[in-house]
Amino acid sequence: MMIATIREAIASINAHDTIKISDWRLVERRLERQERYYVASKAEQARAVDETLYSLTVYVDTIASGAGGSGGTSSGAGTGSLPNAASGSASSAGTNNPSASPALKKFRGEATITIQPTFSRAECEAKIRQAAFAASKSRNPWFELPEPSAPKTSVPVSGFEALSPAERIETVRHAFFSAANRFGGNARINSLELFITKETKRLLNSRGFDFASTIWRGYSEFVVEADSSSGTVELFDDIEFSEPDASRLSEAIETRLAQVRDRAHAAPMPTLQGLSVILRGKEAEEVFGWFFHNSRTEMIYSKASAFEAGKSVQESDKGEAPVEPLDVFAEPVISGLPSSSAFDADGFPLERTAVIEDGILKTLIGSIRHADWLGVPRKGAFGLFSVSPGTMSLDEMHAAPYLEPVMFSDFRLDPVTGDFGAEVRLAYYFDGAKVVPVTGGSISGSLSALRAAMRRSKEVGLAAHSLCPKAVMLQGVIITGAC
Repeated sequence: MMIATIREAIASINAHDTIKISDWRLVERRLERQERYYVASKAEQARAVDETLYSLTVYVDTIASGAGGSGGTSSGAGTGSLPNAASGSASSAGTNNPSASPALKKFRGEATITIQPTFSRAECEAKIRQAAFAASKSRNPWFELPEPSAPKTSVPVSGFEALSPAERIETVRHAFFSAANRFGGNARINSLELFITKETKRLLNSRGFDFASTIWRGYSEFVVEADSSSGTVELFDDIEFSEPDASRLSEAIETRLAQVRDRAHAAPMPTLQGLSVILRGKEAEEVFGWFFHNSRTEMIYSKASAFEAGKSVQESDKGEAPVEPLDVFAEPVISGLPSSSAFDADGFPLERTAVIEDGILKTLIGSIRHADWLGVPRKGAFGLFSVSPGTMSLDEMHAAPYLEPVMFSDFRLDPVTGDFGAEVRLAYYFDGAKVVPVTGGSISGSLSALRAAMRRSKEVGLAAHSLCPKAVMLQGVIITGAC
């Protein structure tokens, strides 16, 4: 009903207003969410949320003189809104009409608004009119929305689909708390929040694209604790999932319980030099994600990324060749991860794409508009990626002295420069004879300098947005002791 109302409002604006909407994209999201809040193992609160959200992006095309730029305005002589949606065609993208003045170019502005499901036709029209006015003041290079197309991949049906609402909650709750009960000892769950959402999403645009999908999003954040000689210590973690995968959920709790137990008797981290640093889990994913995100069209177009197609992304600043060449793939679907999708946010069909091969950037992925502006083939914007396994096992990484941080106060990796650093809350230090848990101090470095010598583990596993090696080993990281 609301979709029809929005269509009618757009048609009315184009029939009566001076500013015409050239194209539009509409996303309808119907959310059914269960929420549970636990203190220790006791349920403290239960909520159910049902809501429908509408996000509408309108595009206004203009003809203007002079060069356009992102975020510029289209005011001034020689500027005007194009009369209708048919005025933009693929052949005119980024070019002038041959019969027009060579100084005139086509630009596209856009604005995105949220429309409430309770809006009347008049309220919709008023808000869309405001969006069209805002879009008319923006002047970006022109690009075309995707035409209707069949998906090139499919998202598997989640195991949550066959469960009742009560069974969904109980399956996940049991995986967490049974793992904690089995672990026993000094470590325990302090608190846990659990969210399971069924999202029915429909994406439409003015070119006739119309695709509906169902996405299951599970999310939990939890605090584990253990008693130490100076009081209680805590560690925080979270996990995203799209399947009722009891083994994966249990492992997440068990891992942090073991670590908070070790944190309770960790020694201050000494000043260390010349050690390999092994990053695991989320931090390893961030290292691999730096290569993936810097291969995006939007990063290349804005010159935020120094990567170039056909050139090495692993060669160090000093020209050192990679010890272990990297392979990275853009993935539309990874089982167990809720960001799996057959289409990107613009409605472009996604398929598995080799982004980096043997350390060489082969394909740019990302926003279709930036692909058009760069003049490269459209591949779409992916939310997931995978990384090929390395040649070292975890046991081999652990054979020589190392520092393995497993929990940070706030790990930060600059998406552009690759500089990283954080205070260590818990790490394992192997001096060649024994492994001891340590805390305090910090690590810092830059992937630009360290990327050539980095090594990946043979073992791979699911992270938040990837299927990647469980660990990455870096040489040359600066380690600052706690004392």
